Amino acid sequence: MGFIDYAWAASLQKDNTKVKILQDETIDQPLLLSDNFGFTIKLPTVRIQKDKSISFLGVKFSGDNAGKSKVGRVFRASVMHLTTHTLAPFSKDRIVISPSDGIVTAYAKSLVNDVYLNAYIQAWYPDRLFDIAYANALAYQRIKPSDHIFTTSTKLMAALLTQFYVGAMKNSPGVEEEKVVTKLHGDLMALKEKFMGTIAGDEINVNEVFDENVKLIKESLEPFGPFLESPSFKHTESIGRCSIYSELEGEPMSVEDFEGLFVQSLMAMGGDVPTVDHIEQLWRIEQEAEALQAFNSDYYQKERDKKILSKIQPYLSLTRFKSISIPEEDYTQYLRAKTHVQGTSRRVLDILRSVYNYLDEEPRQEMGMLDLAAVIQSLAANKPATDVFNLDQYLQPSFAWSLILDVSRSMQVKGEFGRGLAIAVAEAARELMIDPTSWTFFAFSDRFYILKDSTESYSKRTRSRIGGLKFDGLTYIPDAIAIAGKMLAKRFEEQRVLVVISDGWPYGYANMPLALKESVDNLVRKNVIVIGIGVETERMGNFFHLHSSIYTPKDLVKKFATVYAHASEKGLEGDS
Repeated sequence: MGFIDYAWAASLQKDNTKVKILQDETIDQPLLLSDNFGFTIKLPTVRIQKDKSISFLGVKFSGDNAGKSKVGRVFRASVMHLTTHTLAPFSKDRIVISPSDGIVTAYAKSLVNDVYLNAYIQAWYPDRLFDIAYANALAYQRIKPSDHIFTTSTKLMAALLTQFYVGAMKNSPGVEEEKVVTKLHGDLMALKEKFMGTIAGDEINVNEVFDENVKLIKESLEPFGPFLESPSFKHTESIGRCSIYSELEGEPMSVEDFEGLFVQSLMAMGGDVPTVDHIEQLWRIEQEAEALQAFNSDYYQKERDKKILSKIQPYLSLTRFKSISIPEEDYTQYLRAKTHVQGTSRRVLDILRSVYNYLDEEPRQEMGMLDLAAVIQSLAANKPATDVFNLDQYLQPSFAWSLILDVSRSMQVKGEFGRGLAIAVAEAARELMIDPTSWTFFAFSDRFYILKDSTESYSKRTRSRIGGLKFDGLTYIPDAIAIAGKMLAKRFEEQRVLVVISDGWPYGYANMPLALKESVDNLVRKNVIVIGIGVETERMGNFFHLHSSIYTPKDLVKKFATVYAHASEKGLEGDS
């Protein structure tokens, strides 16, 4: 269980087709975005530094188990905060901050959303408040005192933020400003009670209430402009520029002071303060173990990825590819693409399995080797039978497959359908070949991507890589076939198959159509079955002897599976 799996375990949103959870190493604060299906959450990557310390959300933690446990708490708090937003009853444009929102509007919308979030978690998951209170306390201790913040509006907004989350301000932002903070905080607490009522079943127009409170906050803040930034806590979603944090790393507070801040935050959010000797006793042993498991799983996966890349890297010199890499993980996009071909993989599999039955003959024959169990059953039933012989056939043939998917820019329009077709074929391959080492899955543009190496199983991580593919770049089909084909040609299986899924538009350098045809012919001469699947195109027939044009999921069953079954049976006949 790496950090993405850990995020889904901590998520309060369990519909993983509605919400996409990704990691992004280029950010240091989470992002909450909208997409065509629902929401996209981007989390900063947990980084192991050269000195073995851990960096997350701009905070440096020790690299020991205690430090990893603290990272786990903040990570869970961040995931809970962002995923609970996706459960709010407001319209999506109210939940997600838009670039068109002004600074004050973004801040006000974020606060109202957080009031609902606080009410929801307090009502349904009060034990989860421990992680959030811990993250709040950690953020508060790094926020600058008001006298170190120079803009009046930012002082006021930061003070209201800390008053709401922690129940305290870091020095007074000013006499008039403090009055506004006190009034708005009271309004937010009244709003929280109203939201608690809706969670309990009261019927109100939540979007109308949302807009009223956003307007109230904006009108209260406007006299204190100009506004240069929108302050937010580091474990919550970024809503704009934020410079309220000091550059201090680690935890400069004493343990006692930090625990007091934690308790204060817990109380501010309506949580019950348990009686314990110290706050470390609030987290169950299994919670701490899960955090360590996430670290260990990600570390070992990175080491495995390095080995896979080092094994395939030498092939790069034989091609014009710019790089070889493993895509980022996006399991939600995999699930969304799979809906385009729902149930197709099972029907494809039924046809592909026919190749196991030599020349489509029935296994029960009227001549050949006796099946003793069938003979005994016939005698016991006193029913004469002549179909008690097994077909005298060869041992079950062995198979090796390699799938390659075109993810170049030309595939953007039909990309999700193409991704879905690749998923259907991959799912069938997983069932067809019990040995996971006998098949591989790659993708290409002007770069080469490893989705499943022969040393890997077709796991959730593999599926997530399929979802993480981006459609961009040029179309180096001959180079992709060269790499996949060379690896496949080295296999000793009785039957080797290369399946290429593309729109059939090779593009990127001179004489590429000729290079593509030569690559295909070269593999055919080595007795590799090469099949081209055209995604809504007839063009694959220009380069592939065996090809099918797929416009609907049914075509994959009728055309591709049939092409493969006939080619495979013909190959077995030739071998005999």
